Amino acid sequence: MAKKTSNRILWYSFALYFLSLVAYAIFSYSLTAPNLVLSTNSTFWKFQTYMWKTFFNNRELLTQTYFGLIGIIFFNYLFFVSQAIKQKINNFKLILILFFALVIPLLISNNALSYDAFNYIFNAKMVSVYHVDPHTQVALDFPDDSWTKFMHNTHTTAPYGRAWTYLSLVPFSLGMGKFVITWLSFRLFSLLPLATLLFIFWKYHKKINYTWLIFLVFNPLVLIEVISNVHNDFWMITPAILSLLLIDSQRSKKTNFSSIIKVLFSIVLLGLSIWIKLATILLIPIWLLILIKDKLKDIPHFYSLANSWPVLASLAMFAPLLTSRSQWFHPWYLAWSISFIPLFSKRNKFGAAWAVSLLVLSISSMYRYLPFLWHNNYDGDVLSWQRMITFIPFGIILILSFKKVLFNKKR
Repeated sequence: MAKKTSNRILWYSFALYFLSLVAYAIFSYSLTAPNLVLSTNSTFWKFQTYMWKTFFNNRELLTQTYFGLIGIIFFNYLFFVSQAIKQKINNFKLILILFFALVIPLLISNNALSYDAFNYIFNAKMVSVYHVDPHTQVALDFPDDSWTKFMHNTHTTAPYGRAWTYLSLVPFSLGMGKFVITWLSFRLFSLLPLATLLFIFWKYHKKINYTWLIFLVFNPLVLIEVISNVHNDFWMITPAILSLLLIDSQRSKKTNFSSIIKVLFSIVLLGLSIWIKLATILLIPIWLLILIKDKLKDIPHFYSLANSWPVLASLAMFAPLLTSRSQWFHPWYLAWSISFIPLFSKRNKFGAAWAVSLLVLSISSMYRYLPFLWHNNYDGDVLSWQRMITFIPFGIILILSFKKVLFNKKR
């Protein structure tokens, strides 16, 4: 009887979480660019006009609604995750089914909080249609193209590696020159590397901490920033993680043709990741550390450090978030660091403290948008408010979490 009740609560919590993401998907159209017409269908157009009139032109109501909605989403997320952990869900097939169910409303949502997807699309168009290099030319060079009318950063060249430019040609070609189809293709394309990462974790299930896997898979920041806002960060991080897992899985085996191929493939994957976004160049020292890990057995501290490579990788990928190049943190960049937490050892208390801190940061990062939503610009103290909202809760939890670990260690 108790088990049936627990199962019922689990499914209720999942339903609530799903419905809150549906609500977000609907709300996301309140931030559709005013000069972007996704459909001329009369029903949709009435809906879009209502969302503009009710929310976009009323920044106070827009901000308050976003504040409440994000709070509900994270509450339902934590409620669902607590039930999943309580019932010790470690069935990868079930996790995948629940994940794919949750992303459905986000696939048809609007990229409300970021216009980067439009830059991805137009950079691919520059290659395919105009036959120019988006790394040397900018969207402003094509003022007569209607797709530039709702873009931001039309004055800058493509900021990512050429590997991403080549990859983006795939969803662009599927769009057949139609904007909405292309836009939807990019949304589906953003799901592919995240789904691939889950299958990689499935393959290496013996190394996985299921508690942290559930926290990652269903995290609202990951789902909203990657699927709804169509960011390409998992195209960078997924091959990097597979590269490290490959080198870790072969290091203790005797050298043979198979192990050489695995090492070479690992190098190619890490190189591809760096070619998509330069940030994963910071993982090269960790890749080398894993490679020589067994030779460090006689040096206990270094060997212990090498065994904690997922935590080191997470910390390494957090460092670029605090630089001027990343504009001192964008919420979607947190995916770089949080993606490693399913690989944290259950015995690593420092890893657990860092994972909890990242979880809190994922919440505060989604609230980082509030000052911008209220003012509809980055003037004045908006950036300062954003940083305080992001880092004050994170800093408090980080200090408390590590203080607890250190205190217990001394005891």
